[in-house]
Amino acid sequence: MNQKSSQRQSQHTGQSQQQTTTPQKKPQSFDELQNGKGSYRPAARSVGDWLDHTSIDALNHLNEQAADIFYRKGVTFTVYSDAKNIERMIPFDIIPRIIAASEWRQIEAGCRQRITALNAFLHDIYHDQAIMKAGIVPASYVYASGCYEPWMMGIELDKPIYSHISGIDLIRDESGRFCVLEDNLRTPSGVSYMLESRNISEILLSDQFSHTSILGVSDYPKRLKSCLASSTSKYDPQIAILTPGRFNSAYHEHAFLAHEMNVPLVHGYDLIVEDSKVYMQGIRGKVQVDIIYRRIDDPYIDPLAFRSDSILGVSGLMSAYRAGNVVIVNAPGTGVADDKSLYPFVPDMIEFYLGEKPLLPNIETYQCRKPDELQYVLDNLDKLVVKETQGSGGYGMLIGPTSTKQEISDYRKRLLANPAGFIAQPTISLSTNPTAVSDGIAPRHIDLRPFILSHGDGSVDIVPGGLTRVAMVEGSLVVNSSQGGGIKDTWVIDDSDLAASTKPSVAKKQDNQIDKQSSEAITANHSHYHDPVQPLEAGYENLYSQVLVSRLS
Repeated sequence: MNQKSSQRQSQHTGQSQQQTTTPQKKPQSFDELQNGKGSYRPAARSVGDWLDHTSIDALNHLNEQAADIFYRKGVTFTVYSDAKNIERMIPFDIIPRIIAASEWRQIEAGCRQRITALNAFLHDIYHDQAIMKAGIVPASYVYASGCYEPWMMGIELDKPIYSHISGIDLIRDESGRFCVLEDNLRTPSGVSYMLESRNISEILLSDQFSHTSILGVSDYPKRLKSCLASSTSKYDPQIAILTPGRFNSAYHEHAFLAHEMNVPLVHGYDLIVEDSKVYMQGIRGKVQVDIIYRRIDDPYIDPLAFRSDSILGVSGLMSAYRAGNVVIVNAPGTGVADDKSLYPFVPDMIEFYLGEKPLLPNIETYQCRKPDELQYVLDNLDKLVVKETQGSGGYGMLIGPTSTKQEISDYRKRLLANPAGFIAQPTISLSTNPTAVSDGIAPRHIDLRPFILSHGDGSVDIVPGGLTRVAMVEGSLVVNSSQGGGIKDTWVIDDSDLAASTKPSVAKKQDNQIDKQSSEAITANHSHYHDPVQPLEAGYENLYSQVLVSRLS
């Protein structure tokens, strides 16, 4: 980043702090690319050199090209609260987020430890309940969770893994320490954005990739399929992805993963249960399904076991599951482990099940169900972040420092009406990453969601990267796409020999070299980027003698 851009970044950082801080001065946000002296961090030197020789016009043009590719591929998300425009393009910024491989190893170890303990907790609460009997996690907290499923009590899984696909949301605090913001163990989404972002970067920033040791993420679908297959002892199991349909906010991801893994994408009406076994209803007969990667929430997966009015699930699915004839990934009842009221107990779970100290710390959390902590929260609503224990997507959240008096007053009434439904945390100034905006390069707050795959044999696999979400609005701490957030590519860079390297990483390039490129020219050799993913039939024609899933209407 050139001097002018650095000055502009400092200016925006100052403005952001004025908007989000209380009268007591807080530490400055951790900058992902530069240290406190304004020098680029070792792993970010290559990107810094590129930014130094790239104008804002060129960066904005790259972002326009990225948006064009996303449009051609149909990479969208849904905003349910906006009836006029519910389907939107995901905002993308071309300036990547850099993580040194040495730091990534710490993240990887911490995520592996955390998800291992959470899977042990899930098995425990549906069997011996040792942690509850020991008084470490109150039984009332578990039973009160809306995600606790009595249906799961006593079910002996072939492989005792409950959350096979998990996403753990991490932030850096002001000191640069990675902390866990929340866990996502139900149906975590966003991995398609991670992969699409990397594809964009490889196309538009090919010079960077030729000069930088960036660890790959493109084999995630292969890793995911291997993880799914490991959830059963059956040889060559039939896998299917169960989607609620095209109006779901993550439907693009469902179709994308089905296409990449070469497995069918099915709706509830494509599946039937007979003799406690699940079959795909095909035009040439029935095919037994062994593993269902469901992207439907618990209440809707089986109208006979949960919500009787659900038209999205499969009648009798839970009977087949209890009989051991099908694996549901992630398991029903998994969401209890990412209930925000149980989040404060995860460090205790790690010590109880693993006998280890947590490698990734939690953020201080106040349980509003406790009278003394509720009173503290009520007295400090203008300084805290308050969340619903069952909330997601940034909905139903109060960020005190940026809220109006009326918003705080209205939220106070909600909190008093149902204290057990809320937790509160200090307002942490998330780390920032340079982001191309209309008038220059400015810092924007970010978080990170690594994707963790838990195999049936107990091993844990984590792709070296993750989804970096960015708050595109100046000063905002809300990174969710439903609240105006965007995404960045996440580069884990091998830094083992960077200290000894003195070579410039990228040759200087004139700005107009990038400006002259059109998206058509850049994507000419990547014709598949112009084709929308075929969600159901693509790749399925070669399975089981060309048995095609019937598209019933």
